[in-house]
Amino acid sequence: MKNIYKLIIIVFSISIVFMGCDKNPADPEYDKEIVVYGYLYGNEPLSEEHAITVFYSQPVYDYYDKSEAAIRNADVTITETGSGKTTVLVESATQPGYYYNDDLMIEPEKTYALNINTGDQQVSSVTTVPALLKMETDLSTTEVNTEYQTELGLRKPVYLEHKDPEQIIFIEMFCNETYENAEYIYPFSDSHNFPDDQEEYDGGKNSEPRRIWASMKLKDLESSDYDNKPVISWYNAMIVFFGSNTMQIAAIDENLQHYNYREHPELEGGIVGGIGLFGSLCGTNFELQIEKP
Repeated sequence: MKNIYKLIIIVFSISIVFMGCDKNPADPEYDKEIVVYGYLYGNEPLSEEHAITVFYSQPVYDYYDKSEAAIRNADVTITETGSGKTTVLVESATQPGYYYNDDLMIEPEKTYALNINTGDQQVSSVTTVPALLKMETDLSTTEVNTEYQTELGLRKPVYLEHKDPEQIIFIEMFCNETYENAEYIYPFSDSHNFPDDQEEYDGGKNSEPRRIWASMKLKDLESSDYDNKPVISWYNAMIVFFGSNTMQIAAIDENLQHYNYREHPELEGGIVGGIGLFGSLCGTNFELQIEKP
C-alpha cells in the first residue's frame, strides 16, 4: 500500500466533478480543492515515511507541479478522541505539504480525528484503527524471503487471527522491479518475457499487473482445508513477475475500504471539506524474492 503513496497524490491532482451544462461535456470541470492523503499504521509512529500529505488539486490538463500544489504552513493536528490528547504535526523540511510527528504512536482500536486549517479553509476526518491482526506463517517478516512462486502459498500459508470475523482484510502484491527488469512468470509468448513499457507494466499508475490486490471479510477466508481457520494460501496467484515483490496483509478501516471500492474514491475516503483519504490499518509486510525454477 505504501508503494502507491506518491501515485495517489498525482491522482488527486485533479478534481473531476459533474459537468456544467454551459461547458463542453467532453472536458472535466476543474474545482480547486484541498487534497488530503494518508494512513495511520497501528503500532507505528506517525513518521515522515507515513506523513499526512496536504495539497491543492490542479487542472487535469496542466503539468503537475508538486511544489506548487503543496500546501505549506498549514495547522495540522491529530486528536485521540478517547483521551482528548492533541498532537501537532510538523511539516517536513525537505518535502513541502508532508506533515508528521514521530512522537505520535498510533494505537490499535483507538479513534483519531484529523483537523487541517490552511488559514481560509478547514478540513477534517476521523478514523478508527482496527484491532491488531495476528498472523502465523513460515514466511519471515524481518528478512527477504527467497522463494519459488510455484505452490508458495500452499507451502507457506498465512493464518490470520482477529477479534472481529467481519473485519475487512486487505491483501496486496506489488512488484518492486522496473518494467525493464520485470520478467513475466507466465509470458504471453516466448518472445514477450518483459513489459514493453510502463503502460503495459502498470497502466502508468501502479495498477495491474504490477499491483494486484483484493479485500474480503475475515470470515470469508475460513477454509475447510485448514481446519476452518482464516488463511491465505493462494497469494502466489497474485505474483506476476520474478524478482522483488512486497506482499502486505492488513486489517483496514472503513474509510480505506470505501476508497478502494466506491465509484468516486476521492469523495469516499472520509475527508470533510476536501477530497482524498484519511484511513488506518494494522498489518504486516512480507518481502519476497521470486526466483526462477
